[in-house]
Amino acid sequence: MVALLAALALGGCASLTSPPPVALAPPSAPGSQIPGQEASTLDTVLVNAIAQIGKPYRWGGESPQTGFDCSGLIQYVVTQAGVPIPRSSYAQAAALPAVSPKRIRPGDLVFFNTTGQPFSHVGIYIGGEQFVSALNPRQGVAVQSLRIPYWANRLDGVRRPFSPELLAANDR
Repeated sequence: MVALLAALALGGCASLTSPPPVALAPPSAPGSQIPGQEASTLDTVLVNAIAQIGKPYRWGGESPQTGFDCSGLIQYVVTQAGVPIPRSSYAQAAALPAVSPKRIRPGDLVFFNTTGQPFSHVGIYIGGEQFVSALNPRQGVAVQSLRIPYWANRLDGVRRPFSPELLAANDR
């Protein structure tokens, strides 16, 4: 019953087709060094996300003044970091590069299948196996643990919020 209520509350960010769930590696995973510009982008996303904790939830919301839904929060926070990003959670997942969960870093985006459709919910990883997300009208923008079975069983993947210029530079 709780899972059904949670799915209904998070249904505002629905999308399409699903990869299998993934497990996160500990923060000290090998290869954790991040180049300067990439780290700066992730830091900005992280700071902007944390600043929105406590803001209200609003279906279709995309501003701190009126409230956020999950993908509206992501669009607002990532755009503030200088990375243009689509509005829906599914389009956000499609637009950004996938990152192995073993290489997840604070500032990365975590996507979930909460409605039976992939990438139907999104949050921002803040470290310590926690993420910030616009959850529902009761909780608003809040921190959740990836260890909670509801979230752990629904994790679709991780994406890194890079600008097109940073992606091009990393491809060289």
